[in-house]
Parts: sequence; C-alpha cells; structure tokens
Amino acid sequence: MSNTGSVSTDPLFVGLTRPTMIFGVNFKLFFMNFFIGLLSYINAPGLKVIFVAVSLHLISYILCFKEPLILDLYLKKGEKCTRCKNKSYHGANSYDPF
Repeated sequence: MSNTGSVSTDPLFVGLTRPTMIFGVNFKLFFMNFFIGLLSYINAPGLKVIFVAVSLHLISYILCFKEPLILDLYLKKGEKCTRCKNKSYHGANSYDPF
C-alpha cells in the first residue's frame, strides 16, 4: 500500500532548522538566565541563588520544549504589535496623529 496523504519529516531537516540550544534552552534565553543568575549572586551571595538559577532554567526548559524560539517570538510581538494611544478611538492600531 502506498502512504498517500501521510506527511513524513526528515530528522536531518528538523535538526538543521532548529536554533542553537544549550542544555535544552535557546541560546539567547540561556545567556539571559546566566546573567540573571550572575546578577542575583552579586547582590545576594549564597547557595539560595543556585536554586533560583536552576528554577529559572527549568521554567525556560519547559517553555522551550514545545517552541524553541519562544523568546524571539515574544520580543518580536512586543516590537511589532504595540498598542497605540488612540486604539480606543479607532478600534484598531492606527498611527494617525488624531
């Protein structure tokens, strides 16, 4: 029987289209976690910072499990889909000055 209508994915294609990951987290998100952990250690040195950093990495891992580019998508949405001050007047984003 032929597999008419079924979609198959090639593991090589899937691997080449994924972003760079470190410990299961996107590259940008990993360094954001690293710097947040580093700054929290500078402000409050101790072992409790390790638990904060590990829990932050775990939350990031869960977010990146389904969509690896979750941080990039969120930043792009904030950049392109901002709300205008006159949205209530026009009912949509309008960059008309009045």
